[in-house]
Amino acid sequence: MRHITLSVLLNLALIASANAGENISGVWRDLFTRCRVAVETGKDFDAMGLRDLGESLRIAAPPTMAGSTKAIMPGYDVAEQRWGIPGDRFVVVETEYPPHGGKTRRSCNLELAPQAKPISADEESLLRAAFLAERDKLLDGRYEHWNPDPIFSTNLGIRLAGNNVNGCRVVSLLFIDTQSNFPSFLQTGSGEQDGTCGGAPRLIHP
Repeated sequence: MRHITLSVLLNLALIASANAGENISGVWRDLFTRCRVAVETGKDFDAMGLRDLGESLRIAAPPTMAGSTKAIMPGYDVAEQRWGIPGDRFVVVETEYPPHGGKTRRSCNLELAPQAKPISADEESLLRAAFLAERDKLLDGRYEHWNPDPIFSTNLGIRLAGNNVNGCRVVSLLFIDTQSNFPSFLQTGSGEQDGTCGGAPRLIHP
């Protein structure tokens, strides 16, 4: 009963925070940290206070060479588990790639919920400042500065200096674009990078 009460109270607090635009960075920081810790430690995602939105399979399109439509390898299925806060703009998406040798790589990302209001330029500034503050706290012996290519209006990252418990390099990033002619874009979270590493699958794979 006490666990349920704590979960309900946390859920209400998250909803209240999510509904206040100026607190979007606080909600982001909480969920981003949960994702980062799960991927870096190899533990289950801490979903306390979140609603289970279910598992699903997503078909990843076959990759192609630049300037060509010819696939260089087949497409593949990825297993996903989604978590959310009722009424919030963020959805947490845990992803596992096809197992190889009994191991699978995982990622944990925040996406905008369906029908959610796009990220504004002001909110982009808040989220950018929040990521930089988190990165400054983490830049000790266990982490190293890393930024992805400058494709979007915000391109920030940090990388675990060594491997995680699954033998993987882990990068955490924040991509936002509010300055192109297309709808605003947000992707943020953590993921295992080395294709030969991984841990035991947690989700259902075909």
